Amino acid sequence: MKNSTQIILVLMGCAVMALVACLPITMFSLPLIEPLQSPAPDASATVQAIVTQTMVAMTQNAPSPTPILPTPTLVIPTNTPLPTAVSYCDWITFVKDITIPDGTAFSPGETFTKTWRLQNRGTCTWTPDYMLVFSGGSQMGDTIALRLPGYVVPGQTVDVSVTLTAPAARGEFTGYWMLRNPSGVLFGYGDHANKPFYVDIQVSDLPHGAVTGRICYLSEFNPPMTLYFEVAGTAQVIQFSIPANHMDFSVLLPKGTYYAYAWAPGFNLEGAYVNSDGYLKPLVVEGGRTTADIDICDWGPEHHSRAQ
Repeated sequence: MKNSTQIILVLMGCAVMALVACLPITMFSLPLIEPLQSPAPDASATVQAIVTQTMVAMTQNAPSPTPILPTPTLVIPTNTPLPTAVSYCDWITFVKDITIPDGTAFSPGETFTKTWRLQNRGTCTWTPDYMLVFSGGSQMGDTIALRLPGYVVPGQTVDVSVTLTAPAARGEFTGYWMLRNPSGVLFGYGDHANKPFYVDIQVSDLPHGAVTGRICYLSEFNPPMTLYFEVAGTAQVIQFSIPANHMDFSVLLPKGTYYAYAWAPGFNLEGAYVNSDGYLKPLVVEGGRTTADIDICDWGPEHHSRAQ
């Protein structure tokens, strides 16, 4: 009985061994390998680690930042040409009026000389063949063209003059003048060398006129004396003191008719402006005009009589 039990145990052991032999070896190796592996990671820690590693990788592999360049301004081309320097062969710079400022008053028919100062702004030399010419407005006389007084090189100035006559009518008058080259081309001043210079006057009845003359005393040197202008037909007298050794005089008188005489008080002699018969000769003063050659040359101890 005891042998039967042992035989049964042996047979069962062989059956177990045969069954074990048929099983895969991995079933026996898993318990041995498993303790050597790391424990399962925490899920949240794993996600955080992945995010961190991704950010580090992105930072390391990110391209270098591109600098921001200023936006260029778009310039649209236009058809406007660039300014160029302009020059003319014949060109004037007007400098100033030398005589007769604008608005100067004259009496009707009075003559005067207008002078302008001009500069040669061009590239050509002006010669005496260049002319000062009337170009428009009020002509004020018969003169319409005059030659320049000499050569005027570029940059040089010249004074040009013309004698004119105030019109007979009252009012404001303006005459325009330019230069003319030998080819007959007119030129002036301004950006295009085409502006004329001008004379501008007022014509009116002025209240005064000038009287000029000589004092022909009996000796080589004139003593101090008094010069009288007596208004004809009245007792009104206008007098002027004449210093010693003054042989000429020029005075301003209101318009009217006068007698002129002088008195040398230290010598009791009277000189006068007289006719050929010795009588005082009347003289007429016109507004804005000069009455010349009123010479005090007839001397004597007696007062001169008025013309009848």
